[in-house]
Amino acid sequence: MLGCQCPAPPCQQVTAQATCMTLTAMSMDRCYATLYPLKSLRRRTPRVAGAVSLAIWISSFLLSLPVVLCHRTEVGYWYGLQTYCIEAFASKSQERSLILYTFLAVYLLPLLTICLCYALLLSRLRHPAPILSLPPQVSHLSERSAAVRVKVSRMVVVMVLLFAVCWGPIQLYLLCQGFYRPFRADYTTYKIKTWANCMSYANSALNPLVYAFMGDNFRQAFRKACPALGRGSCRRRRVQDGTVPSAAHNAGPGEAGQ
Repeated sequence: MLGCQCPAPPCQQVTAQATCMTLTAMSMDRCYATLYPLKSLRRRTPRVAGAVSLAIWISSFLLSLPVVLCHRTEVGYWYGLQTYCIEAFASKSQERSLILYTFLAVYLLPLLTICLCYALLLSRLRHPAPILSLPPQVSHLSERSAAVRVKVSRMVVVMVLLFAVCWGPIQLYLLCQGFYRPFRADYTTYKIKTWANCMSYANSALNPLVYAFMGDNFRQAFRKACPALGRGSCRRRRVQDGTVPSAAHNAGPGEAGQ
């Protein structure tokens, strides 16, 4: 049976491809905004961001088609008859080709692109362009934008490191499976592959936490989406800062004397 009968592996491949392409796009965006700060203000719009996101998911689906075609269903016995989705290769060379294709598309090429973007970004930060005399308002806006870029860049670096650490084990396992001749599939390698898959899944669970703790825009959008939670967190922050009026100040004249 064809791979379309196996929804899980294609979905995993699509989400993995979309994850690495999104991180690559974010890194390219940071690099572009740093190298061309004025030009980027006109082109980095919500409409362009939506178009890039749509293009990422469409491209991820197209790039995952080879994986779809290399899976089939098989009936086996495990506490009763079960239907399994397994890889089906016509030859060892086809298996190695798919493993190498996945390693390049999902892991290596995105990491190399991200590293190149950050090399250019760090080079610009170390050798900034000369600043001409600007009005105070424009200068303040430029400094604020630079601070925002630094925060977002830190967040992207953390996400890239998480991606490399979480997806590295499964990619290394697949390379050993395809190119290491003494490799033998047994219960030990099955446990290693299960752990490596769990590491890759953990990346999707950790990314929202990175956004929540390091992304100011994410927290603001979350407070807009959940105003009740937002009001509670804002009130706790004002209480800690000492900016919330006391009960005596909030009460009326008659209540204050009671």
